[in-house]
Amino acid sequence: MRHLISILLQNDAGALARVAAPFATRGDNIESLSVAPTDDPQVSRLTLVTIGSDQIIGQINKQLLKLVDVVNMADMTRGDHIERELLLLKAKVPDASWERVTELVKR
Repeated sequence: MRHLISILLQNDAGALARVAAPFATRGDNIESLSVAPTDDPQVSRLTLVTIGSDQIIGQINKQLLKLVDVVNMADMTRGDHIERELLLLKAKVPDASWERVTELVKR
C-alpha cells in the first residue's frame, strides 16, 4: 500500500540521512521526497511517499519517532489531505510554436 508520511524535522546536518536510513536498511524505496521550511527556521517539514504493508510502515514509523531529529510525525495515508504535483520544465521553443505550447499548458 502507498503511504504518505509527514515529518517535522530539526534543521541539523545529517538529519535527512538519519531519516532515510531505516528505509535503506530494510531495502524499502522512498518514491517521493520533499523538504520545505516551516515558520520556525529550526524545523523543516519533510514529506515522503513510500510503498509497503501497514505493518512494515508501522515499524519504520516507530524507528523514526525514536530519532532525536524528529519533532513530530504523521502518516497521512488515511486522513484527509491534499496532494499536488509540480513539474519544472525548461525547453527551447521557437517563437512560431510558443502559442501552441501555451495552449497545451493551459489544458
